[in-house]
Amino acid sequence: MTSAERTNGVTRRAFITVAAGVGAGLVLGVRFGVGETADWTPNAWLRVADDGTITILAAKAEMGQGVFTALPMIVAEELDADWERVRIEPAPARAPYDSNTGGSDSARSSFTPLRQAGAAARAMLIAAAAAEWQVPANECSTTAGTVVHAASGQRATYGQLAARAASMPAPDAATLRLKSPDEFRFIGKPIVRRDLAAKCDGSAVFGLDVRVPDMLVASVARCPVFDGRLAHVDDRRALAVHGVRKVIRLEAQRAFGLPARVAVVADTTWQALKSRRVLDVRWDAGTTTESSDRVLDAARAAMDAVGDPSFKIGDVDAARAAAAHVMGATYEVPFLAHATMEPMNCTAHVTESSAEIWVPSQFGDGMRAPVANFLNLPLDAVTVHVTFLGGGFGRRYYRDFVIDAVEIARAAGRPVKVVWSREEDVQHDMYRPLSVQRIRAALDARGRPTSWEHRVAGPAGEGYWRPTSAHPGTSEQPDAIAYDIPNRFGDVVYVDSTIPIGAWRAVRHTQNMFAIESFVDELAHAVGADPIAYRMDLLSNDARARHVLELVRDASDWSSQADKTRGRGVAFMNYAGTRVAHVAEVGVGRDGTVTLARMTTAFDCGQMINPDTVRAQIEGSIAWGMSAALWGEITVLNGRTVQSNFNDYRVARMRDMPVIDVRLVVNHEEPSGVGEPAVPGVAPAMANAIFAATGRRIRRLPIGHQVRL
Repeated sequence: MTSAERTNGVTRRAFITVAAGVGAGLVLGVRFGVGETADWTPNAWLRVADDGTITILAAKAEMGQGVFTALPMIVAEELDADWERVRIEPAPARAPYDSNTGGSDSARSSFTPLRQAGAAARAMLIAAAAAEWQVPANECSTTAGTVVHAASGQRATYGQLAARAASMPAPDAATLRLKSPDEFRFIGKPIVRRDLAAKCDGSAVFGLDVRVPDMLVASVARCPVFDGRLAHVDDRRALAVHGVRKVIRLEAQRAFGLPARVAVVADTTWQALKSRRVLDVRWDAGTTTESSDRVLDAARAAMDAVGDPSFKIGDVDAARAAAAHVMGATYEVPFLAHATMEPMNCTAHVTESSAEIWVPSQFGDGMRAPVANFLNLPLDAVTVHVTFLGGGFGRRYYRDFVIDAVEIARAAGRPVKVVWSREEDVQHDMYRPLSVQRIRAALDARGRPTSWEHRVAGPAGEGYWRPTSAHPGTSEQPDAIAYDIPNRFGDVVYVDSTIPIGAWRAVRHTQNMFAIESFVDELAHAVGADPIAYRMDLLSNDARARHVLELVRDASDWSSQADKTRGRGVAFMNYAGTRVAHVAEVGVGRDGTVTLARMTTAFDCGQMINPDTVRAQIEGSIAWGMSAALWGEITVLNGRTVQSNFNDYRVARMRDMPVIDVRLVVNHEEPSGVGEPAVPGVAPAMANAIFAATGRRIRRLPIGHQVRL
């Protein structure tokens, strides 16, 4: 297959299938981002119904990022649809495709296939109208859900043409004409999100809202020690609570990150919670002494170890030997929890021959195989329904809370909804790993870096989930920097730990960018250069990067003198094609309290779908990044997580929010990610601003009360 035959994973032969059924109208199957196979099953469908309603069944989960609006906008654009008749529904997770929702990839990976789907449907509707009117198809045009033949004055709605269009041959992807940006009616325009009404009137169904017939509710006591065991259970008082049906003892499931557990199953949530509180359960903690301090000390010691190389470009040793000056610094970041607003939950119904699951998951289809294997069922016997997600941030990629519900439902013999408390959610998370990072640079006589050495040490998701991996630290390796430095070397030293590890919003880039952007700032100040100008000089080959830095410089009034109690700091990142620059303005109180007063952000993600959603995602990213920078820290003592709720794992409140000024770059480059790229730069921008205000460098997070005037 030639590159010309493939467009973003969609082939000419496998791109479209057509189906017609009673009342179905025109149905197009669209394959997203995966190669051709002999036994092809679409992972999303476009339907044009007889009544003119246009429906997209999408595999991507809606977790607040706006895909239930952005994806239909893409189709509606090329279809030339009436927006009021466009609908979206979740696709059933029952096909061999990647429904992963993460990595800021939903719109990026769907953009071209959905445009092609809309254009193909439009071409077939035009063909149907032309055949009916006996006119050349190239004389017909479309507008807002209607095909028009201007010469004869004939018009027909998409609904009127849908049945006939289904009999038209599907067009070859290579023949489709996609709109030019100057023709866009929807793409790039701010449109009110379609899921807002349901979320405002309470009709939206999140995982916690699921109700199925004959359903019970479970509350679970979980062993607080990661590798602990169940020692004793006296369930007499628990079973005496009205409405309680069963107390279920469950062993640890290490493969899924589940500790030993005791589940109380009852008719209602309140009954389950009340019963669990009077459950007499004791745990065997064994001899574990695992602690976050032990992991931190091991990571610090690993700075002098030999790491697993991540990249090697040029000769850093020679550059260092010839340098006019060599600088280095070490940075540390802690474990972090996800703390999604909707705690973990899952509803499951398990029989001898099937399993049905209702879950707020980022990876609906990816849940089917583990469940099937766990229950010894064929894959087709497992059905997954993905609900709205009350936040994801990587936490809902994992299978622990699904297997937990499946195991309990199997033992209960009825559908069961497992409801996690906030304390369970914090203390049994898959944490962003602690990381220690050392960077060293050689500078020439002008103060420009000629070499860059970056070592990362700490636990990693690869090593935690795949203990036999040959490269256990891979998932947390140092980033390849965006700056033009000729000699570069990066490596990672894996530190083993029993503390559960998982992906966290923007994954390793949050740890890496805190170190990278803090250190670049240190280089700039060491040579007496303006921090923005210094970065721009190192980005001479990236015009888009330079543009966002210029934009944020001017919008933040960077060159003016900040208030004496405040300082400004900058950070830049190229996150998989998205260029983002922050200027943070912070205030520091006499007691060391740091306040983020203002954040100015310039953001270039290529072609925006819905600028309103892009802006909202950036604002949310700033709140998320600020919470982690100022207060976020999970500590572990004797194998137990110390924090338990928002009283000791603080997140930003409304009163903490800064003034946010977002400057969106308008262009028509290929779309890139939005949900994560603005997160990593928040912490270093704040730390650099603290230095500007006080002269004190922050090299360890959280910032907390490290600053004293």
